[in-house]
Amino acid sequence: ANFFTGIAMEIGYLLVKLMYVLVVYRAGVNVNGLAPDEILLFSGTFILMTGIYAGLIMMNLFDLRRLIRDGALDLYITKPVSLQFMITMRRSDLGLLLVDGVAGLALITVALVRLGSSFPLWRLFGFAGYLVAGGMAAYGLFVLPNLLGFWFPGADFAVFTDPFWDFNSVPMGIYNRVVQDAGMVVIPIFLITNFPALYLMDRLTPFMSVWGFAAPILLLVLTRLVFRRAIRRYESA
Repeated sequence: ANFFTGIAMEIGYLLVKLMYVLVVYRAGVNVNGLAPDEILLFSGTFILMTGIYAGLIMMNLFDLRRLIRDGALDLYITKPVSLQFMITMRRSDLGLLLVDGVAGLALITVALVRLGSSFPLWRLFGFAGYLVAGGMAAYGLFVLPNLLGFWFPGADFAVFTDPFWDFNSVPMGIYNRVVQDAGMVVIPIFLITNFPALYLMDRLTPFMSVWGFAAPILLLVLTRLVFRRAIRRYESA
């Protein structure tokens, strides 16, 4: 019952996201140089990555506070596997992953067909590569602030960080230059869903092309270093 209820709820959220696409097509105008079919590509990428984030990462972050506060982390520390992996990716929600994953891939396919461009196979592989890099960036960006729970067990950081995901629901081009630069370099959240679509449309600058792969690696290294420091703060049950 919980599984199918979760799917039904996610379908509801999906319909809300699709309303944005519907409004764009109804208006029929370009948004900062992007045609409706191009915005559809961005929306499909966002929905696909939402499935990955919500299905593989989000549930674990919501549960991290409980593990720290009630001492349940003790049991995971004894297991002969990566502790970081166990507490950040031990749970998954197949329902969320399937609903958003299938819908996102469908929208991306429709967008590519409507754009009427023949994309070479290597560019599609590049698109997949930026999707993987975006998933890595999402992991680092959303796990890092939640590790503060080891220092402040009473605070629920997932409640504050989760809304930031929706910054990717629209192309970053609608924001002003300051927000775009901050979202690419300072807190590189636009790497998650904007860079794959921009790469497919051949709109990445040389700097953005390199940064799109370098930043996720740096985030993973930083997350690992902070986690090792954070676990020393754990007081156990």
